[in-house]
Amino acid sequence: MANSSIVVAGDWNVVQDYDMDTLHYRNENNPQSKAKIHEVMHELDLLDIWRQQHPFDNRYSWRGPNHKQSRLDYFMITSDIEAFVVSSDIGISYRSDHSPVLINLRFSSQIRGKGTWKFNNSLLRETEFIDKVKGDIKTVIEEYESDPSMDIETEDKQFNISYQLLWDMIKMKVRGSAISFSSFQKKEGNKKEKELLYKISLLDEKLLENNLPSVYQEREGIELELKILREKNVKGIITRAKARWQVEG
Repeated sequence: MANSSIVVAGDWNVVQDYDMDTLHYRNENNPQSKAKIHEVMHELDLLDIWRQQHPFDNRYSWRGPNHKQSRLDYFMITSDIEAFVVSSDIGISYRSDHSPVLINLRFSSQIRGKGTWKFNNSLLRETEFIDKVKGDIKTVIEEYESDPSMDIETEDKQFNISYQLLWDMIKMKVRGSAISFSSFQKKEGNKKEKELLYKISLLDEKLLENNLPSVYQEREGIELELKILREKNVKGIITRAKARWQVEG
């Protein structure tokens, strides 16, 4: 299985994230099933591709009584084919309480090996990301602890899973948060770059009409913003290229 690409989908009857994937629920359902699915995800290197591509969206594939909704239906894929997923979506339900889930895969003729992920150290300078990771660690510990009343700082906590699997679950959670946070930063960066380029184009039109020094100064300021933004993007590209080079040689 280690060298196999996997795509699996269906109604899992359990959500990945109680806070993000449910609406109008009072209690979390099937915690043991969730733990088992997480174990399988770790063993087979599976990703919930819709959540990877929509890290902050609240959308649901099942609608039940009392206005309850949850995302029970999703695709799991191995990370080596993540780059080939062009899009993923949750469709509109028709004559069913479940909505269709869709992914669009586009394979090139080039054979590609397993994808490489390298942690972006610059995230450690982001207070928002650090707070998210602290929350992730706390969430995983609370999910698998045997006795929630014990103080982790003064007593040895016991867990429903092995310490190794607990550590793996924490790493998987943090990895997901890092990918989601980086994806969000990239989208915001692209949006900011387009805005800056548009502002520069407007200033260039003004300069065609009147070469005012104030317009030149404003343009130079925006150019500096654009330079800083693009330098940050280049550093990210270099980091990813180094990671690929270390693995592929």
